Amino acid sequence: MNSSDRNRSTHAIATAERAHLRATGSGLGDITIYVMMRACNAMMNERLNRLLEPHALNMGAYITMMSLYSRPENLANPSELCNSTGETRGNMTRICDEIVERGWMRRVPNPEDRRRVDLSLTDEGMDLLKTVSAQLHRNAADFYKKTFTKAEKATLQQLLAQFSTSLADDT
Repeated sequence: MNSSDRNRSTHAIATAERAHLRATGSGLGDITIYVMMRACNAMMNERLNRLLEPHALNMGAYITMMSLYSRPENLANPSELCNSTGETRGNMTRICDEIVERGWMRRVPNPEDRRRVDLSLTDEGMDLLKTVSAQLHRNAADFYKKTFTKAEKATLQQLLAQFSTSLADDT
């Protein structure tokens, strides 16, 4: 986290604290965790986009391509990709148009339903994912190594898994 990100995170917490104090007469309390996680999420998204930028990728395209790459036979329709990425149908159309235009994905007629079009990664798209994924893996390993001890990283993973499960159960 650079000083600008640190200042932005500190500013977000201070702003939320002032607003909550004004609205309720008390401090943020546990809401601080939400504000901090939101700030960390924004910074992690920006970090990932910076790492993807040299490859002419953004996070939405990368996650869509990875979702498609994980599918059996490298095939999925846009609705399936929406479900696996959390993107809206409109945004998925834009993302897929961009990936197809760059030659990393192609539209394939569905043999069972001629009204439906499936998507498949091209060889160039699969090669790009292999290169980018290896770089992201090394970068993440370096980042976490300098940020946490092995025990802290394991604890963070365990806590985030617990948090994620609890959020999923609560919805």
